[in-house]
Amino acid sequence: MATHLSWTGYFLAVGAAVVIYYVTISIRYYRRDIRALLNSKSRFWERPEKPPPISKPHASQPEETAEPVEVKKQPCQNEALFAKVEELSSQLRTSIREAYQKGYEKRDLIFLIQILIKDFSAVKGTPFREAINNMTTSESAKCGFINLSAVGLEELWKEV
Repeated sequence: MATHLSWTGYFLAVGAAVVIYYVTISIRYYRRDIRALLNSKSRFWERPEKPPPISKPHASQPEETAEPVEVKKQPCQNEALFAKVEELSSQLRTSIREAYQKGYEKRDLIFLIQILIKDFSAVKGTPFREAINNMTTSESAKCGFINLSAVGLEELWKEV
C-alpha cells in the first residue's frame, strides 16, 4: 500500500489525467470544428442580434383575420360521456377476466364484447372508441388466452 501518497496528490494526478484525456479526444475528433471556431471572422459573441425574417403572405394564402371557431360540447355532456366510457372499460375488464377464468372460447368472448358495446352505443362515434379498443386488446393480452386484434375490434364496432 502506498502510504506516502496524499489524497491531494491523488486528486491532482487524476484531474490532470482527465484533462489530458479530454483535450486529446477533443483534438482528435473535433479538430475541424475547433479550427472553424477559432478562425471565423465574425465571432459569435460579437454578432449583432438579427430579428428573424418576416415572410409576407402570398396572394394564394388567405389572411387570418377571424379567430378560429371552437366547437365544444357542454361540460355536462362530456362528463356524462366520460363516465360511460369509464363504466364500459371497467365492465370490459371484468368480463375479459371472467372469460379467462371460466375458459370461454374466442367467439363467446367476442359475443360478450358485442353485447357490452351495444349497451354503450353512445360511445360508438367518439374518439374514445380507439382507447377502448386499445384497453380491450391489452387486457386480453394480459390474460394471454385470446389475442384480440384492433382490426377485429373495429369490425365489432361496425356490426353494432
